[in-house]
Amino acid sequence: MPVISAVVVSYRSAALAVRAFESMRRDAAGSGLALETIAVVNSGDEEEARALEGAAERVLLPDRNLGFAGGLNAGLLAASGEVLVLSNPDVVLRPGALQALRAAVASDFVAAGPAFFLDEGETLHMPPGEEPGLSALARRRLGARGSTAVFRRAVRRAQRAAREAERGETAAVTALSGALVAVSRRTLESVGPFDEGYALYYEENDWQRRLRTLGGSLRRVGAARVVHAYNRSARVEPRATAWFAESERRYFTTHFGARGAVALDALASEAARTGPPAPLADGVLRLMSPAAIALSPLADFGSFAFVPRAPTGAWRPPDDVRSGFGSATWYARAVDPETLAVLAQGAIS
Repeated sequence: MPVISAVVVSYRSAALAVRAFESMRRDAAGSGLALETIAVVNSGDEEEARALEGAAERVLLPDRNLGFAGGLNAGLLAASGEVLVLSNPDVVLRPGALQALRAAVASDFVAAGPAFFLDEGETLHMPPGEEPGLSALARRRLGARGSTAVFRRAVRRAQRAAREAERGETAAVTALSGALVAVSRRTLESVGPFDEGYALYYEENDWQRRLRTLGGSLRRVGAARVVHAYNRSARVEPRATAWFAESERRYFTTHFGARGAVALDALASEAARTGPPAPLADGVLRLMSPAAIALSPLADFGSFAFVPRAPTGAWRPPDDVRSGFGSATWYARAVDPETLAVLAQGAIS
């Protein structure tokens, strides 16, 4: 039986990584799969490495922070499996996820990701993003201006993705979250390693763009369900925001040149003029009728987690999600599931 190698890059996230490995082992055992587990500890912390020794079969402790891309590359060099699962530490796999992902990447030039959920109760879907490009930046700029058309388009995509996930369907997408991606060894070797010029963020987009340029495809596997405790690991790194900005600019200037830089600057200028929604009393959306809900760390709802239908009454983020906000402000928006008209919105601190 082909071995699945799971590579988890941990940065001051030992407890999260242990939980991720535990869920992978349970899933593999339940599906009768052979699993190899590899942890890459990017913090350089020997204590973190020791905490992971019982959770992973191999623990790599580089002498410096390799970045997420470099950590993945180091783990992949140590991996022996024919199927490779590349993961953040802040994930929990549900039963059957590895089997479904393994089947999805059986064909060459395919990378696959699961249906992600923000909460343990799997009520908040995390729709797949779109390939970063100039048109995506233009939509983000319109969204920052408050364009209802851009937001409604995003909600329709979220509704469709939620239906596909509930039916366990696999669908082609233009981008996969780097939180967890599966790929065959043959495909990885054809596309090449991750670009270590990205300290954090956009490394997966760059790699996926290379895959698609070679004629490959990306697939979101609805039968593979994974809870992603969004940003729990990056939140402990004060440089994460700067790394995101650097990686974003590197990606857009690499692939779009001067036009990418101009589009990023225009987006930043637009966002600076946009005020956030007012705070919600007690962090609660009060719904006078059933509603779909978008929950986002972005005031312009450029990306969001999504509840397809919440009942009439008070809605608040699930406790496990709310506890993960830390000191950050998130934003909630309720819309009519049919007309997509905004019914209520506000900030949650």
